[in-house]
Amino acid sequence: MIVDASFDQPLVGYAIGRSFGGAVQRNRMRRRLRVLLGGQADRLRPGLYLFGAQPSLTTSSPEQLSSAVDNLVATIEKRYE
Repeated sequence: MIVDASFDQPLVGYAIGRSFGGAVQRNRMRRRLRVLLGGQADRLRPGLYLFGAQPSLTTSSPEQLSSAVDNLVATIEKRYE
């Protein structure tokens, strides 16, 4: 993550490699992450963020993925308090 005062909001990118699966699986995960992180945007400081996903997440339930995203955002918050 890059914290920069010139940003007025968090800008998020997604890095989901081919080992994750085909284009359909990668795009589906990118959409799921976009929705979950969009709801957490007010918890992130302005700056650049790059999120990735492990192939094991393809079988995760929506609740499990949501919990993983919540934990990740909480970790980021603690690190940059």
